[in-house]
Amino acid sequence: MRKFVNVTESIFTPLEPRRAGILGEECLVAVRFVESRSETAGWLYEYEVTGEVGKVEKFFARIKDIEKKRG
Repeated sequence: MRKFVNVTESIFTPLEPRRAGILGEECLVAVRFVESRSETAGWLYEYEVTGEVGKVEKFFARIKDIEKKRG
């Protein structure tokens, strides 16, 4: 029997909650919205992401990839 290690990590991103939720489902992690704040360049959202180590890392990589494509 394999034991999976679950972790909870925080991330700040300009990605809106609806899109973050969809991305979380795709990466098989739980995404919890914590807070949003207005920055000079727009809104910044904080999320707590819970899941297996590799899946959380994949989620973070996908977020960074989306942020780079946005400019």
